[in-house]
Amino acid sequence: MKRVVREVGTPVPAAVTPSPDVPGTQVVTVLKADISGSTALGEKLDPEELRSVLGSYFAALAREIHRRGGVVDKYIGDAVLAVFGVPETRDDDAERAVVCAVAMQEAIERENIALHERYGVMLACRIGIATGPVVAGAIAGDVQASDTVVGAPVALAESLESATPLGSVLVSPATRKAAAGAIRFGPREDAHPKGGGSALAAYRVVGLRQATREVMNVAQGIATSASLQIMSERAYQLAEQRKVVTVLFADIVSSEPLGSKLAPSELRAVFGAYFGVLARAIQHYGGTIDKYIGDAVMAVFGAPVSHEDDGIRAVRAALEIQRSARSLNETLERSYGISISIRIGVNTGEVVAGLLSGDVLAYTVTGDAVNTAQRIEAAASPGAVLISESTRALTRNAFFFGDPEAILVKGKSEPLPVYRVLGLERRASPRGGPKIVGRAHELARLYGLYRASLTGRGQIVHVHGEAGVGKTRLIGELLSGLPGQTTRLRARANSYEQATPYALVADIVRRMLAIGPADDEANARAAIAAAPDFASYGDAAVALLLELIGYEVRSPLDPAGKRRLLLSLLRGALAGRAAAAPLVIVVEDLHWRDVSSAEVIAELVGTMRDLRCLFVTTARERTDITWQAEVLGLESLSDDAASELIDRLATAPLDAPTKTLILERTGGNPFFIEEVVRSLKPGKEVTVPGTVQDLLEAHLDDLDEAPRRVAQDAAVIGRTFWTRVLERVTPEAEYATSLGTLEDERFVSRVAVAEPTYAFVHALVQEVAYRTQLVTNRRRTHVAVGDAYITLFEQRMDEFIDTLAFHYRRGDDDPKAVHWLLRAGHRAQRLYANTEALDYFAAAVERASADSLGRADGLEALGDVLRVIGRYDDALARYAGALDALGATDPVSRGRVRRKSAVVRHIQGDVAGAAAVFGEVIDALSDAPGERAHSLLAMGEIAWRSGRYDEAQERLEAAVTAAEAAGDDEARAEALKHMGTVSHHRGDLEKALAFDRQSLALYEALGNQLGQAALEHNIGVVSRRHSRLDEARAAYDRANAIRKRIGDQLGLALGLANVAEVHYQRGELAEAYASYERSLAIARSIGWVTGIGMALLGLGATKVELGERTPGREDIREALREYERAGNRTYMIDALRDLAQSYVADDPIEALATATRALSLAREAELTQRSGYMLQVIGLAHLERGARDAAIAALEESRALLSRGDERQEAARTLAALARAYLLLPADDARRAEAPRLLAEARTTFTELGAALDLRRLESA
Repeated sequence: MKRVVREVGTPVPAAVTPSPDVPGTQVVTVLKADISGSTALGEKLDPEELRSVLGSYFAALAREIHRRGGVVDKYIGDAVLAVFGVPETRDDDAERAVVCAVAMQEAIERENIALHERYGVMLACRIGIATGPVVAGAIAGDVQASDTVVGAPVALAESLESATPLGSVLVSPATRKAAAGAIRFGPREDAHPKGGGSALAAYRVVGLRQATREVMNVAQGIATSASLQIMSERAYQLAEQRKVVTVLFADIVSSEPLGSKLAPSELRAVFGAYFGVLARAIQHYGGTIDKYIGDAVMAVFGAPVSHEDDGIRAVRAALEIQRSARSLNETLERSYGISISIRIGVNTGEVVAGLLSGDVLAYTVTGDAVNTAQRIEAAASPGAVLISESTRALTRNAFFFGDPEAILVKGKSEPLPVYRVLGLERRASPRGGPKIVGRAHELARLYGLYRASLTGRGQIVHVHGEAGVGKTRLIGELLSGLPGQTTRLRARANSYEQATPYALVADIVRRMLAIGPADDEANARAAIAAAPDFASYGDAAVALLLELIGYEVRSPLDPAGKRRLLLSLLRGALAGRAAAAPLVIVVEDLHWRDVSSAEVIAELVGTMRDLRCLFVTTARERTDITWQAEVLGLESLSDDAASELIDRLATAPLDAPTKTLILERTGGNPFFIEEVVRSLKPGKEVTVPGTVQDLLEAHLDDLDEAPRRVAQDAAVIGRTFWTRVLERVTPEAEYATSLGTLEDERFVSRVAVAEPTYAFVHALVQEVAYRTQLVTNRRRTHVAVGDAYITLFEQRMDEFIDTLAFHYRRGDDDPKAVHWLLRAGHRAQRLYANTEALDYFAAAVERASADSLGRADGLEALGDVLRVIGRYDDALARYAGALDALGATDPVSRGRVRRKSAVVRHIQGDVAGAAAVFGEVIDALSDAPGERAHSLLAMGEIAWRSGRYDEAQERLEAAVTAAEAAGDDEARAEALKHMGTVSHHRGDLEKALAFDRQSLALYEALGNQLGQAALEHNIGVVSRRHSRLDEARAAYDRANAIRKRIGDQLGLALGLANVAEVHYQRGELAEAYASYERSLAIARSIGWVTGIGMALLGLGATKVELGERTPGREDIREALREYERAGNRTYMIDALRDLAQSYVADDPIEALATATRALSLAREAELTQRSGYMLQVIGLAHLERGARDAAIAALEESRALLSRGDERQEAARTLAALARAYLLLPADDARRAEAPRLLAEARTTFTELGAALDLRRLESA
């Protein structure tokens, strides 16, 4: 009679009464315990973390099982199966099992304490126990010897476990009867197994009877192995490691256990045949039987040893099992009147594989991939093979599949897509991408772009394609075929430098100057100094580029200034090289770019479009660039091209079937083809990898222990690695021999540089060698790499700050990680690489959980960067966190952080709140004069910006005193600078200049060149605004000389504009024009919006004066647009004033409208002096249109406003215009008589100021 099968769910067996007298069987008690919550936890945790958690739980459960005399039969994902009564049955086996279950629940509660502390979650356990006769011993011995138990109690225990509430224990009636004397049970209840089916009679364990626990605690367990294949591999392959594996679960589906209709001898024969079908198929395709679970089996493909095509092997094995089962059923029908139906689930994913720690010797795999495979099997229909999306991705070219289905899986937040395997596909469809063979079209296109660039129109092209598609080979062919006179520059981004500011740009500079990674500072300095591209910048270029590359040199520029100078240097270098010869620049692997470099490259693209230059980038995605470019996507090789590549790579001719197999399995991906052909071994079966991951894991597993370990250690160092660093990291004494093996096997290759260096032949090789290691091992090795750099390069640490931060960040030494992450963050901060600085500081905070001072430092630094980039609320939050970390200790640090918080609050407009905090810091830190000085400075600035000059003077004088006491000359210089500003606003020119000069002297003594330039500039502004044009010009020249020396491009652009303004006021229009043009060129080269607007505005006004009104107005309008884009209202007013002025003579209505708009803006901003300027223009416009009275009203208001300030020249202009208006009054109006006096006063002022242009206007009016 054929058995009935159900579609989804677990077997639902009937209760079984023990039959100790049945020949060929023995009565045992089976315990199945399932840890609930691990599937959901597996979605959150890395497989290694999950294995650690489950390993701890399993060890606790195994101890309880062994103490009560049980045997751990197997681990099944997050479950354990134990048997009491093997090898010999005992009278109290049922009692032992129940006592063990109670102890296991208690052990779970103890383990939950640590789990909850670490992850904030707890697991729970449900346990089912059944007693009855089983067939025990070796199953399918002709294929693979394995002791296990098969029979109704196994399936019944599993069903009871699935029906048990969390934290409880349910037992079968037979177990209750056998253990009633020692255990207290609840009343009979109906248990409903997961998946449906008939209710089961069950009893819940309530407690133990008196003294039972003590009796059972002294029982002796039996040591056993829960693994089936731990002796067949090399020992090091059994060590724990991370692997991508394919897991197969297969299970008989029936409505009742086979044992209910079969004699024990028949049952053994049936199960022997069934397990033989499973084992032969699994072994034939190279899988490992991880365990038998009653009448189910779990197999793993890819552990302990990987194969190139484990996903395909697993699915082929599943199909073979189903085929063999159909054949087996014919025999079973004839012999026993039964048939079996098998359902199979397959899933691929990352696991941790190896021997479990603890008393039980068990090789197994742990990870969410295992649980998911078991859930897929439970959802499969009888006779079907159901696979996951990840397995389908590996095997999509080898099989036919049904339409995708979605199943709900316990512990998964989203439905899981699955596919039914319908059969083998005879021919694989193309996939992958090309390399050098078959690239004629792509090469022709690149050479065409190169020829187009020779005309002076730069060509920008982006080559994209998947990993292994041949981007690097294509670029190599392009470069090798260029004419000899072409200058070639080739750089590459590295995955481990994504958080290193300007790492890619630094690589470009190194290659441009032929500076090797091992070159010391002297050689690098000589290379920079000898480069004609940077000669005009002098020491400024040397200092900046040495700092950029990583040497212990500091440019005096601030971060923004460094970025501007860098752009100027690179633009000049590219322009110079392109002028000398055709230039081809290649930047590869942009998908690993750092943010700062990407921004710089994006700005340089515009320059390259105007050069005799071809710029080529490569990346994995089309979207890895932000600029417009010609896009070249690489597709897979045609069969003809792929066949040609195979012929070139093969060391001997291949037979047609082998070649066809390679073509089908590689799908035209050149890297796949190359690696497969190189992996062929004489006399070995030809296997083709399904993915690069499978291929490279297989290659790694083929290595002996020493080369494999060296490859893994080298992978931690990076894509390229120095042998002397590797020597200190790897424990392998004969590492050089192992490197030779790796070179022979095409894992690594030598790099032709002075320092002995190797590189992985492909990024994917390094990635796989890295990823297959346990995180704990990787973390230890990262620390060893960092320690090696410190030992080897003790005197050159600044060159390796980012490298050390990279490794210690990924290591397990928190203090070292915090130290180097903070150093790297501060370096990024100095370079104005705010994105990288934030990343480093945030990582430092994360690693400083046990270091309150380190955490405080990191949070304060985060606040500093966030404040600079305008994220004020976030900055305040980090400062608050820093204060919490500091606690009540270190009042000076607390005061500093509070002051910085107050600075942010001041920026946000909370002047009163900020002032209150500054005051509190001042009062609290009476014995910390340095911090008091900074707070007093802040208070002084608040006061003078609010017009409270007496208070400001008092605060600033106190700041000077505190700074002197602290020896803080920076704070003292800053205070004196502010005191000069206060005196300037009060109109005390001499005192303002005196304070400025004192501040300047301090900055000179400190060697602070930026401070010196700023003070010279201030002196020039004060002098110009008080009409001392000669003194102003001299101060500007001194400031500009400093800026030119240190490479302060922004300051130089500003200084040239100021010099041009002096020329303009003197009427030296040609000189003004030239200075404005120089200022504009520099501002544009660094992308300084305000500077561009400033230069355009001056240039436009100069053109208008020269009679070029139309182009002059266009320049002014462009300046206005720049100011509007930057949101700079003050400069918008100035631009509108000059635009209105240009219209006064020929379109007074337009002049009036423009000036009125500017006046409105000036009044809104309460800018009195600028309001006076605009009323002056309005008055002139009214005069031109004949509105005398309106002109007089506007000009008299302008006169009143300007008389309050120090702008003598503007006041004189208003007087001259007012005199013209008064002369239009009737003769009897007294104001008419004032006109000559006003004209004379204006003339005198213009003469004293040397304002030749105004004098000419006055005389021509």
